[in-house]
Amino acid sequence: VGTGTAILSIAAVKLGAEHVLALDLDEVAVRSAQANTELNGVDERITVRQNNLLDGVEEQVEVVVANILAEVILRFPQDVYRVLKPGGLFIASGIIEARAEDVKKGLRDAGLEIVETTSIDDWVAIVAKKR
Repeated sequence: VGTGTAILSIAAVKLGAEHVLALDLDEVAVRSAQANTELNGVDERITVRQNNLLDGVEEQVEVVVANILAEVILRFPQDVYRVLKPGGLFIASGIIEARAEDVKKGLRDAGLEIVETTSIDDWVAIVAKKR
């Protein structure tokens, strides 16, 4: 979610993901992501689509990744829960330390369990699991 240049999508495929759905609201990011998946030879395994967060996504997935601001992450934890398969993971990063507890609360309120938190300087990544 928030694919940007598709670097995380490309990495996911290179690390073994069978298929990736890469979503971004920004039309320029979508074009850039499509070009980068082609340049890296993984365009057959990555679907890039212009979309607002997880609106309208009905697929059930094993992992959702979002490297975006806390304010944006807090807009869709219920949708993350909805699209994750049982046992699925949500990896959220790009969170400033001052907002980490807000994000954790939002994820817990949506029914997700916090399984790991990692910090580097003032940046935090949170891994949550659907029970």
